Amino acid sequence: MRGFFIRLIGNKNQEEFKPETIQTVYIVGGRMGDIIVKTPMLEALSKLNKNLKIDIEVIKGGEYLVQNIPYINEVLVKNSYLKKSRFKRILDSLKFSLKNRGKYDLYFDFTNNSRFFHILSLKILSPKYLIGIHRLEKFGIRKDELTIFDKYVEVNSDAHAVDINMDFLEPLGLKGESTKYKLYLGQNEEKFKEYFDKNRINIVINHRASTEKRSFNYAELKEILIKLSKIDFKVKLYLASMPNEYEKLKIVVEELDIENIQLLMKTDTIGEFAGIIKYCDLVLSVDTGVVHIASVYDKPLVGVYPFSENSYKLFAPRSSRYEVVRGTKEGYTIEGFSVDEIVEKTRAFIGEMNRL
Repeated sequence: MRGFFIRLIGNKNQEEFKPETIQTVYIVGGRMGDIIVKTPMLEALSKLNKNLKIDIEVIKGGEYLVQNIPYINEVLVKNSYLKKSRFKRILDSLKFSLKNRGKYDLYFDFTNNSRFFHILSLKILSPKYLIGIHRLEKFGIRKDELTIFDKYVEVNSDAHAVDINMDFLEPLGLKGESTKYKLYLGQNEEKFKEYFDKNRINIVINHRASTEKRSFNYAELKEILIKLSKIDFKVKLYLASMPNEYEKLKIVVEELDIENIQLLMKTDTIGEFAGIIKYCDLVLSVDTGVVHIASVYDKPLVGVYPFSENSYKLFAPRSSRYEVVRGTKEGYTIEGFSVDEIVEKTRAFIGEMNRL
């Protein structure tokens, strides 16, 4: 029965696919890391035609990464879906679709589900063209059966997120475009050019991910800081913080009372933080958007990732020089990672820098 209703709303009479007629596009950008891995796609898409208007939806805070992009028409800011019930998410989706019905020529659906309310939202939104991933074969529905999608994209399960995003552009005839990340920081572009001591090796450390399971706890963080501080007198460690954690981390740094450990200045936006990362020498971070900011500026990077192989393949660093430490417990967690492995991989980078 569920399959019947999904088919009922998930099919349409398709018209000839003409990319040259596309004028308005809507893209769900998501959170910080999702936005950055979409920047090559956004830049390539902007070349489709000179009159193209791209609107992008981001989770609150992410607007500071896209507001200065010259080819973005409008940034729509939404609160994190993680704090919403399923009913509220469905309701918000339906309300958005009703409000913007027929407004867009092109919509990209990055999900692969065939849930009734998701397909209904797309039906109500009624973009001229809809490009999506092959559907999960559920409720008796084949992966490419729903004709509401004008074009389907085949996704390689081993592909990086940036490559998956670029695959969505192939139906538009946009191939071979650069996959290099790019940020436009506006006034923050050179604001922190003199922030770091050029006579030291300046390392920014980010311990916080979107979940506790992917973050360093304070005991782990202290151990890492103490061991890294002893590697070389030229090393200066800067501990990054979320604004709401700044005072707690200030106490951590004061308790350690080590000369070459400092709390990074308090930033108000992710745009400011990216402006700081641009001028540091090395980044140590758990698996989060900070890894991708470091990759924008090709910073040497030590990334700490969950055990999950799919997670790592999808969001692996894109810097030309990086090392990865993985958790050892099953699931989307960094639990079981080795502090000593982090220290040794960081030490190797510091050794390279000292030889330059």
